[in-house]
Amino acid sequence: MRVGDNLHKTSFFFVQVLLLLVGINRIVPAAESNLTAYRLNGSLKLDGILSESIYSNSPFNHFIQVDPDNGEPATERTEVWIGYDDAAIYAGWRLWDSRADSITTRMSRRDAYNNSDEIQFAIDSYNDNRSGFYFIVNPSGAIQDGTIANDGWFDDTWDGIWEQVTRIDDTGWTVEMRIPFSQLRFNQQEEILMGLGLGRVIKRKNEHVLSFSAPRGEPGIVSRFGELKGIQNIRPPKRVEVIPYLTSNYADLPSEDDNPFYNGHDSKLDIGTDIKLGIGNNLTIAATINPDFGQVEVDPSVINLSAYETYYDEKRPFFVEGSSIFSFGSGGPTNRSNFNYAQPQYFYSRRIGRTPQGDVDSDGWVDKSSVTRILGAAKISGKLPGDLSVGGLTALTRREYAQVDEDSINREVEIEPLTSYNLIRAQKEIQEGKHGLGGLVTYLDRQFDDHDLRYTLTDNALGLGIDGWTFFNDERNWALAGWGGFTRVAGSKDRMLDIQESYNHYFQKPGVDYVEVDSSLTTLEGWAGRLFLNKEKGRVRLNTSLGITSPGFESNDMGINFRTDHINKHFLVGYNWYEPGKIFRSANIWTAVMSNHNFGGDKINEMFFLFGHFQFLNYYGIHFIGGIGPRTLDDTKLRGGPLVSSPAGSWVEIGAYTDGRKDISFDMEVEVSQGENGYYSLNFDPSAEIKVGTRMNLRINPEYSTSRSVAQYVMSIADLAADYMYGTRYIFATLDRQTFETSLRFDYTFTPTLTFQAYFQALFAVGEYSDYKEFSKPRSLDYIHYDEEGLVIRENEQDDEYYVEKPKQPMEHELDIDFNSKSLVGSVVLRWEFKPGSILYVVWTSNTFNDDHPGNFNFFRDVNNLRKTASDNVLALKLTWWLGR
Repeated sequence: MRVGDNLHKTSFFFVQVLLLLVGINRIVPAAESNLTAYRLNGSLKLDGILSESIYSNSPFNHFIQVDPDNGEPATERTEVWIGYDDAAIYAGWRLWDSRADSITTRMSRRDAYNNSDEIQFAIDSYNDNRSGFYFIVNPSGAIQDGTIANDGWFDDTWDGIWEQVTRIDDTGWTVEMRIPFSQLRFNQQEEILMGLGLGRVIKRKNEHVLSFSAPRGEPGIVSRFGELKGIQNIRPPKRVEVIPYLTSNYADLPSEDDNPFYNGHDSKLDIGTDIKLGIGNNLTIAATINPDFGQVEVDPSVINLSAYETYYDEKRPFFVEGSSIFSFGSGGPTNRSNFNYAQPQYFYSRRIGRTPQGDVDSDGWVDKSSVTRILGAAKISGKLPGDLSVGGLTALTRREYAQVDEDSINREVEIEPLTSYNLIRAQKEIQEGKHGLGGLVTYLDRQFDDHDLRYTLTDNALGLGIDGWTFFNDERNWALAGWGGFTRVAGSKDRMLDIQESYNHYFQKPGVDYVEVDSSLTTLEGWAGRLFLNKEKGRVRLNTSLGITSPGFESNDMGINFRTDHINKHFLVGYNWYEPGKIFRSANIWTAVMSNHNFGGDKINEMFFLFGHFQFLNYYGIHFIGGIGPRTLDDTKLRGGPLVSSPAGSWVEIGAYTDGRKDISFDMEVEVSQGENGYYSLNFDPSAEIKVGTRMNLRINPEYSTSRSVAQYVMSIADLAADYMYGTRYIFATLDRQTFETSLRFDYTFTPTLTFQAYFQALFAVGEYSDYKEFSKPRSLDYIHYDEEGLVIRENEQDDEYYVEKPKQPMEHELDIDFNSKSLVGSVVLRWEFKPGSILYVVWTSNTFNDDHPGNFNFFRDVNNLRKTASDNVLALKLTWWLGR
């Protein structure tokens, strides 16, 4: 049970600022923050030697400390010149350093935080005081880039095509940058005004300086930028990018040795093209033909014993790049804390191209693709005059079939229909972001050949939503934000019945009078919404929220929602210490209370929280979070059964970390929880990062947890004798579980454009079930213990169904569900960007799985069993070539 990750929405760029500035405010920048761009008379050679005529102009050199001495002048001189021609913006930097031999630098892959000296260049090309692009360069030429939204939310998934050169000398270091106008978005006019923010980090001093004022505790980042003047009468070339690709892979699959469709091997060759077209200078169309939506890093292994699906982050380039335009319900105020609220999403991009959902009923061999092929996809995004942001996405996935071999007789079964996914998004900002109003529409449509699939999938799904915000005064220290939405799904009666009885609805639960299963439905409708009230400024911060999801809300066709029938409330207040004291550099402490009810008025969750963070003067730190909750009710524990009691409990997590500037740094978290019914868990999660020289980085993260769940769900069995639970036995057990997991990430950077990465994860999860039991009545914690009552779980050999009886002679349960899951997954990636935007990947992935000795954990034996198990291995090659201007 953890506080939602939205408490501090931060990313890399002006890293220290994001720890201090978490709000929105229209700031009138001081004149000292404004810059003038000079039109180049000739070419500017990117060589790090500041010798061209532009450098004879007076440089910009007004930089102010953010850290460590907020508001004081920079301790080292920084000079910047800005130039332009019809094609690009140029920036030249002279970074003076009184100890040039102590400049901190590291090689790293693109967008990796390298913990070194760096320069930061951010441009608000729409001049809307809320959005922009950022570019970061360190002395070795390692780069980061991305987009900015909502005056301070940073997204590093955008990879622009731009150039930079660095040079270190005995007076400091220099940078020259060229950013094509084709990579920026702006409204064409005779003189183009843009916002500009510059920054520098001197890592050995932990000094961070900016070209604009950023007092501690005051909100706003983009709105504080200075103004870039002087860009006049430019005629940038039309924006056209074509990126053809070629992929090839070979798979060695010992797990499929006997499969006639593979015989232990597989190989494929594929080609496709991505296209980007500019519509003016403010809209972009991205299209892809026969796209390669593979990812170069494997998903982590997960053992999921809950009824809910596992959520994985998106890693496919087409979907992650520029995804912020499709963010819904997140504009305006920055604190959107989440306490045990299952926030529904209208769009979850991993639905597109996911594993085919149809089942194949066969005792023979089945060749079933692990992904659904995407025939094509396109999206449009940008910002129109009048501060109207727009975005749209459409994708078409092909019909997928499974090949079945039964006694050498082959047949074909449809497992995924032809499907189109569609999304439209628009958001209007008013009075330079003081107010905002947006809307979203999603629509999915499936075309079936095999109508048996209509029992498994909906015919179509519609989602509608509106969102917005308002700041109450010109100072923008109080804000109200919210969203509301509607969903409608349509399909066969069987499919609608399946949705009603699924894990996020449970209409069939007895003992309630506000929902019931309707087997005649061919459509299902629902609604949801949430309101936030924020105090955005000052040492004291406040956030409160009300979120509601109706029982019929269903967004899982294009989005994801984990539960419905949900009314969530929370109140959060915190205090921040921004100025360094005698012990701490900064600190904050927060307290919160939350509760959840269902639509029947039953309290299904309540919790009181206390958490905080303290950073010492030496940049070490500690943090903690804990909570305590009374006994409440649980309406999902029995997975469609009646409500039962949820035990009172408490938990605490304590963490600590060392100074990340050092060559070796550590962090550690320990979590302990317990419940009144005997539940407990202990989790130990240390990690270490080791920097070797300026090129090598190693991170290791072992984790061990042990737990006892007194009431782990096993199954439900219809039995008229169990009239005390509406004719069903809901069987639970005590589960003793141990998990050991370790991940290893190794990075070696030959040059900023040639990198080697390796990631491995080993997972050992062992569970032993005992003390089978069932609830003796609804809304209680009372159990019927099978061993005490002489009851045994038996299996009917004729239909493989289970039943419960009281035998005359003692017997063992005929149920074997203990587990010992061992896996090793990994990937190795060699990435060479041989010219801007053109990349060669060589990728090896491996997957090993073993489940010997269920219920018994012996680390060395289990490691040996995993070592002896043959691995599935795939070697892949991908080449992309950027053609553009």
